[in-house]
Amino acid sequence: MALKIIRSIPKHGMRIITPMNTNQGFGKISGTIKKLGSNYSPVPVCLFRRDNRQLLWETTSKADGSYLFRNIAVGLECFIVAFDPNNQYNAVIQDRVIVK
Repeated sequence: MALKIIRSIPKHGMRIITPMNTNQGFGKISGTIKKLGSNYSPVPVCLFRRDNRQLLWETTSKADGSYLFRNIAVGLECFIVAFDPNNQYNAVIQDRVIVK
């Protein structure tokens, strides 16, 4: 998913940008994955809409354990699921995350 440029004004270097669907916008969610108190990576992280459980984005945490989801509709209620790639631990869920 991406934002759509609907009009470009070359002389001024400006662009008018609009979301392509109701899940998209200018909000973001960020966080850090930890395992036993230490940063942990790479970890698959998925972002879902809470009301219909639709998968919106999937990413992998960076070397420092951080992750970022962008271009999400502000105010959307979501949940995040992170999976241990080594299958030593169950998935962890962060619920009722409001996009800001």
